[in-house]
Amino acid sequence: MVASLAVFPSHPETAALQVSNRALLEAMGRSTHRRAWLRWRNALITANLPLVRMVAERQRQRCNEPFEDLVSMGVLGLIRAVEAFDLNRNGRLSSFAVPYIRGAILHGLRDQSQGLHTPRRLRELHQRARRHQELLRAAGRPQPSLGELAAGLGCTTAQLEEAAAVQRALRLRSLDAPCSGPGDETDGACLIDQLSAPPPPPADPQRAWLHRQLAGLTPRQQRLLVGHWIEGLSWRQLAQELGEGVAETRRQGEALLTMLQRAAGQPTSSSQPMARLPPRPSEGHSPARC
Repeated sequence: MVASLAVFPSHPETAALQVSNRALLEAMGRSTHRRAWLRWRNALITANLPLVRMVAERQRQRCNEPFEDLVSMGVLGLIRAVEAFDLNRNGRLSSFAVPYIRGAILHGLRDQSQGLHTPRRLRELHQRARRHQELLRAAGRPQPSLGELAAGLGCTTAQLEEAAAVQRALRLRSLDAPCSGPGDETDGACLIDQLSAPPPPPADPQRAWLHRQLAGLTPRQQRLLVGHWIEGLSWRQLAQELGEGVAETRRQGEALLTMLQRAAGQPTSSSQPMARLPPRPSEGHSPARC
């Protein structure tokens, strides 16, 4: 892609900045120590940040991303441009960096639009592998093995396998898509048909027994048991609800509990609460009908 700062009539590179860029590039090229090289590179990036902001501002008119996010994406492109710039070409760093900055921003926008976020380095490695294979095929050479392909790309076989796995993960399919291709006898089955329903929860024999016992009682007796030991209502509240005396309501309720405890073979005690029972679906949410 050919790009020039002619597209940006208000580019910030003045003559003084151009001279400064060249001096910093020369100092970076003469550096023999990694720390000094990084210092000159970072100075170049800091001096050319206005160029990144200019490209990001232009790109913001075409998308809804925050400006600072676009700048962060563009800085990555500027770093690559500074590291790849050849001072012997006698060109301007700003003209060379614009395509890198714009490309980094577009890459970042594409990454954010994906349904599954994956490392860009692995996606780029997979693309390089495909191009390398296409070049070998066009030259009439045999398909390389995984080890030969990794050697040609300067990576490990594990990285290639990881890149291939990422590419497969990006191939999202709809759950309504057919299970097989045309010509297969699948009776129109879809991927969603392959999803099994979750197994029903295991039956609780104690709950089942208690439901059977309550089903044999009258609605009033059910109300006494459920109201006090499941809903936590006081005997006074239940007495007012049923229109009876408090003492009689309590006596009948405790007698019913004692009957259930004896039927279950448990010690009789009116102080132990019963387990809460959900209402049966056919009977709504009325506690007197559980």
